[in-house]
Amino acid sequence: MEEADMIDATTYCFGNCRFTPARQSLLCGDIPIRLGSRAMDLLHALVRQPGQVVDKSELLKAAWPNLFVDESNLKVNIAALRRALETSGIDVPCIATVPGRGYRFVAPLTVVRPREVAFPASIKEIDGALPPSKPLVGRADALAAIVEALQQTRLLTVVGPAGVGKTSIAVAAARAIANGGHQAVCFVDLAAIEKGQFVALAISRALGIESHPIDEVDGLVGALRGRNQLLVLDNCEHVLAAVAGIADQLNHALHGLNIIATSREPLRCRFETVHRLPPLQYPPADAVLDAGSAMGFSAVELLVRRAEAHGYRLEDADVPSITSLSRRLDGIALAIELAAPQLKESGPAGLLQMLERDFEALASRGDGMDRHKTLTATLNWSYRLLSEDEARLLRHLSVFGGTFALDDVIDAFGHLAHEQDLTAWLEALAAKSMVSVNYTGRRRRYRLLDSTRTFANKRLVAQGEQQAAMIAYGRFILALFERAEEEWTWRPREDWVALYGGWSTDLRRMIDWAYGSDGQAELGVRLTVAALPFWVEFSTMAESGARVEKALSVLDGLPGDHLVLRMKLVAAHGWNLCYRYPFGDELEATWKRGFELALEAGSVEHCLRTKIGLAMVQTAMGFHQRVFETIADLRRFMASVDDYSAAPNADRELFTCEFYQGNIKSGHAGLERLAREHATFGNRGQTSRFQIDRFVNFRNHLSLSTWVVGKHRRALEVAKEALNAALTLDHDLSCAHSLALAATPIALLCGRVDLAQERATMLIERLKSRQIDTWPPFARFHQAAIDAARGEREAVERLRHAIDAIRECNFLVHLPLRYVMLSHAALAHDQIEVARQSIDEGVHYCRERGDRWCDAEFLHLQGLVCWRDGDTVSAMRRLQDAIDLGRESGALAFALRAATSRVKLATEIGDPAQPLAQLKDISDRCDSSGSTDIAAAHAVLARAHARTA
Repeated sequence: MEEADMIDATTYCFGNCRFTPARQSLLCGDIPIRLGSRAMDLLHALVRQPGQVVDKSELLKAAWPNLFVDESNLKVNIAALRRALETSGIDVPCIATVPGRGYRFVAPLTVVRPREVAFPASIKEIDGALPPSKPLVGRADALAAIVEALQQTRLLTVVGPAGVGKTSIAVAAARAIANGGHQAVCFVDLAAIEKGQFVALAISRALGIESHPIDEVDGLVGALRGRNQLLVLDNCEHVLAAVAGIADQLNHALHGLNIIATSREPLRCRFETVHRLPPLQYPPADAVLDAGSAMGFSAVELLVRRAEAHGYRLEDADVPSITSLSRRLDGIALAIELAAPQLKESGPAGLLQMLERDFEALASRGDGMDRHKTLTATLNWSYRLLSEDEARLLRHLSVFGGTFALDDVIDAFGHLAHEQDLTAWLEALAAKSMVSVNYTGRRRRYRLLDSTRTFANKRLVAQGEQQAAMIAYGRFILALFERAEEEWTWRPREDWVALYGGWSTDLRRMIDWAYGSDGQAELGVRLTVAALPFWVEFSTMAESGARVEKALSVLDGLPGDHLVLRMKLVAAHGWNLCYRYPFGDELEATWKRGFELALEAGSVEHCLRTKIGLAMVQTAMGFHQRVFETIADLRRFMASVDDYSAAPNADRELFTCEFYQGNIKSGHAGLERLAREHATFGNRGQTSRFQIDRFVNFRNHLSLSTWVVGKHRRALEVAKEALNAALTLDHDLSCAHSLALAATPIALLCGRVDLAQERATMLIERLKSRQIDTWPPFARFHQAAIDAARGEREAVERLRHAIDAIRECNFLVHLPLRYVMLSHAALAHDQIEVARQSIDEGVHYCRERGDRWCDAEFLHLQGLVCWRDGDTVSAMRRLQDAIDLGRESGALAFALRAATSRVKLATEIGDPAQPLAQLKDISDRCDSSGSTDIAAAHAVLARAHARTA
């Protein structure tokens, strides 16, 4: 009996197969091969006599004892046995036929008997005790969910990427259950178990079960029957098939047993519950936090708490670097644990700088498993478990800078394999937690954690695959942004931003790589051109300027014509120069060159864009007559091509220049008509062509003309409509345009100082975060005007400096009004000579450029200065001239101011009756409220009425 038991307990090894007759187990690697019991018995009979002929009668007796069967049954089962071995990957023949006699087992065979079984030394060290652990941070909800789930399920697998904290949460859950006295707990770390055949033995060892090495599972079932036990199987991913089989059997046979498994992918057992453990939470990149609020994010809290043990203390000044660190570490608990001890020595900023290069700085200085001593070792553990195809795809995925969809992978790397294979490999990587998965608008998207991306990219380089991968990826990004360029003209902004806004990092990286890689300069140029809408949409004009200039420089050195590329780049260069000081001949010349290239290329669209661009900068520089000539040329061109799509923008330039030249009534009427015709905002095609949304642009100019004609309440409403539309669009160019040219100055003109301050602050804040150089002098002027209105005498000097800066920049739009505002501020602070000088400079500029819309107000100011000088006769004459000109031209706001001043002067020196009648007539033609000017006029009229009552 003892000999029979010994034979039955033997394991026969051939190829990569292990055959254990006592368990009716045939494994190829860790994968069971399914065979019928007769085939198993035949294999057993053959391997017991390797190399020897086993005759048919002996084989029939072994498989069908005490039964008479036809010899054909033997042939069928031998054939089935051969097929099973062949399909399992054994590349050598195992069973040979000896004609007329029987069969012989011919494969090289190793026989391992029970007392010869050698298993890893690590199994001997297993004692089943829970390992020591630190207090969890940020996992209270996950811990509660796991403990609660174990009341409903008997098999729960904690799944997540490398280092996320699966072991910690499993140990904490087991400890909570043990402390509750509900179950005995046994912990089994399978990390050091290299082969699935030792899993059951490791579990037996942990449980203290003494069973025969071959009968582990049966021994486990027998020993655990009737016990209330929690079994924690840690690090299962590398022996997944063996763990799944054992867990499934134990779960089915033992109703008092609960199992918590940790793995980078599910076991895929029956009745398994999967708990996916996400990384710890970290702040978004745009969050503004102090130390207290930063600690509300679990990744930051863990980093700080662990660093405190090494002498670090969080201060508000460190918060930006600490939050950036938590993002760089992706909320991965192991990475945070490894980084924390270095915070005190390196400082948050220094450590962040090191980690921006790579993650080699993250190494444990204490005890622990080798694969947990560095983040790289942990990732390498997971990487080795991948198939060759999965590993190759992971390496290529490292070129993605952000999230991506399956279609993106296929479009970028479809040359690697068929779509079905790429899909299968990507899903396998996701299942193994090498790729993170999230859903955006019900669309499945993938992402590599920063640490995984860095790890995989190094292996991409080591395998010599980087150049080809980057070229393929560059072509993908080019196709993506060429599609974005085409869709920019019609797709709603929210959709466009959602589709393409997230690719900014990849775009920039690919452009830089293309210029730095031999033979890829043209790709860099084409990427820059395709991305032109991106620069405009996100208002990164400084970056756009640098990249466009670089592309133009590189284009000069490329063979071939590239006319269309050059045309688009020159037009973009023109727009970029509009956001850079000073304005001058180069700006006009660039737009003219752009029009010539567009004509040569036959691009009607770019002909329209460049002509409108030229007219806009001529308006900004105060060359109104040039604008009329440019618009006339544009109208002739539109007629020749029968394309009038740019006509509203051309009309806006025309009406604005009419207004500036003193034709206030006709200019204002034209702007009103345009606003009525463009009553909705968000037209993507017009924003993409001319930088500013038409709804916003037209109302920005209309608001000023509305104020000048005396409709102050309506002017405030129009400016607010434009600003709200720009804010709704979240388009920074439109927002800055609205704040600088309409919302803030209209509030100032209406005497709404607090509202002006709110809008001036909004402009300043936007200028801090965006690369828009056009508006800072305007912002400084507005702030000085606000301060002067609040009584700060020195603010008058700042107003003068701001005007000097604006003139130096040569962005002269509304310059006469700025001289007017400076003069009023100087008079309010008794700086008569400053007022006199600013009036003279303003009048001189207006005569030189033909800017006549503020003439009535300059007359009013001259009258006020005469009054201060004691020359009341000249003062009365100047004020009357201002009233007459204002009424004649339609500048009722200026007429109202002059009439109010004239009544005050007339009251001081004599009979105010006639001036009062004038004021009453003008006041009745203006809005009844909305500004301090209107309120002042009403107050004067009320006092006069009170005196006569």
